[in-house]
Amino acid sequence: MRNSNTSREGGPKLRGSSIRLLAVLAFVCFVNPANAFGSNKGTARYVRDQWSAEQGFPGGAVYAITQTPDGYLWIGTEKGLLRFDGFNFHLIQATDSTVFPVGPVLGLAVGADGNLWVRLQGTKVLRYQDGAFQDGLAAVNAQDDVTAMSVGKNGDILFSGFVSGVVRYSQGRFVTLASKTVLPHLIISMAETADGKVWMGTREAGLYCLSDGRVSSITRGIPDKKINSLLAADSELWIGTDNGVVHWNGTKVSEAGQSHALDRVHAFATIRDRDSNVWVGASTGLIRIDARGVSSLERDVNRSSGFVTSLFEDREGNLWVGTTQGIERLRASVFTTYSLPGTQPSENDGPVYVDAEGRVWFAPSEGGLYWIKEGQVGRVANAGLERDVTYSISGGKREMWIGRREGLTHLQSTDNSFTTKTYTQADGLAQNSVYAVHQNRDGSVWAGTVSGGLSWFRNGQFKTFTTTNGLGSNSIVSILESSDGTMWFGTPNGLSEFSKGQWRIYTSRDGLPPGTVNCLLEDSAGGLWIGTANGLAFLSSGTIQPAGELPESLREQILGIEEDRIGSLWIATANHILRVDREKMLRHVLGDADVREFGLGNASVASQV
Repeated sequence: MRNSNTSREGGPKLRGSSIRLLAVLAFVCFVNPANAFGSNKGTARYVRDQWSAEQGFPGGAVYAITQTPDGYLWIGTEKGLLRFDGFNFHLIQATDSTVFPVGPVLGLAVGADGNLWVRLQGTKVLRYQDGAFQDGLAAVNAQDDVTAMSVGKNGDILFSGFVSGVVRYSQGRFVTLASKTVLPHLIISMAETADGKVWMGTREAGLYCLSDGRVSSITRGIPDKKINSLLAADSELWIGTDNGVVHWNGTKVSEAGQSHALDRVHAFATIRDRDSNVWVGASTGLIRIDARGVSSLERDVNRSSGFVTSLFEDREGNLWVGTTQGIERLRASVFTTYSLPGTQPSENDGPVYVDAEGRVWFAPSEGGLYWIKEGQVGRVANAGLERDVTYSISGGKREMWIGRREGLTHLQSTDNSFTTKTYTQADGLAQNSVYAVHQNRDGSVWAGTVSGGLSWFRNGQFKTFTTTNGLGSNSIVSILESSDGTMWFGTPNGLSEFSKGQWRIYTSRDGLPPGTVNCLLEDSAGGLWIGTANGLAFLSSGTIQPAGELPESLREQILGIEEDRIGSLWIATANHILRVDREKMLRHVLGDADVREFGLGNASVASQV
């Protein structure tokens, strides 16, 4: 982590709520924001929103969900077609279109051209184009009873009808792929894999494959003859039946998720999200399949909203879940507060660190050092760490340096086993209370103490710097190594720079906001961001740059700064967490839309580990 900051007794006195926001920020800094539903996210970490009759949903089972390029969500239900703008549901009626009959909508699809296709109960399939509904299959057979519809591999629309057989719609033309004479009876699900094979699930006759005009039956390994859903994933296929979910790998059928967890599951819908997780909608609720196996979201939610009958991922990465009683949205929580089993989150949480193997380390103010990885939680009982207060954590692969009230501890890990060595004043450390610690790229370690100065540990020996050597203060709050090897130290008396053996101090006389320097960040462009007790500063080419007009919240005490992968800054203040457009802030053109504020009311979702 490039940003090193902590807060404990002996350093700046911060309110419990501020510390909690700082701990939350540390988690945000290590989460890939594009990985909304990544497999490392526990199922309890999702936010679920539900719409039923009380929230304006007209009611009835949901059979299909999709989204058009204009952003509208379209929902096919037993009461008809709904258009949802995120706030209001609009039921499409005869006043909207004279060709739109009253009745259930069984299927929805959006083709490569962005047009919406609507499969109704009975003989009608409509196409929504340029703001109007029209008969979609008039050019083929207006009286055909279409029993299945899906989107093909190139955004083509596939239909299966009693009269027309299997038909592809591509670039304004209908092409018959197979006549009804060679097809199985009553196709109810379809999918096309990357190799061009069209897969067909039937109501009573099992699974079939259409390839180069030939139809073949797949029977071995299929758990039931009623195939409710088919999901194409490259050249592979996920098959949802009344009696389980299985996987076709291109040559054979095997158990989904390589386990028996999906045996006898009554599956209605399957999709794959942008992170390659497979989701199954079933009579038992919502199920996720990822690299680690199969997990059910219903362990974390008291489901009262019926079977999951349809699934859809929107362009923002939200998962929409249609049920027999309404619709839900599943989205990744931006913030998560972790607590130990049987406890509440601490009012004065301490440092949080994520190591190279994805293990999350945290130290409650009450004492002790804990870790979380893949749902497991453990406590380090070595070297008295279970009783001591940890101020800060830094490290590399399979090793960490821990600044604590009673020394500096080097911890090495092998799986869940740890070895430790603790250094104190007897070993040459400036002071036992190490408030800030940082491991450099070359492996050397800087230990900033509460009031005894700064120690540099390399080649097995300590070298100590104090105000006598040119350090701004003997109390060290934050440490950063920049990309050119310069060392930066935040202190109550400003910012200290150590480069090529020389010290330089920046204070309010140089344009730095007055007060303690709590945190430091070198951004992707090489600029240095400085979080102080009285706001934010930026240093470039040896000069503190004026901040310009900033929101009031950025003139509060700054407790943490990080940069995400798209260049936005995440900033923790005394009362907020903010996401800020870095480039616009540097150009002094920051507008209200370029700053998003999160307060304590929406900053976290409590979850025990």
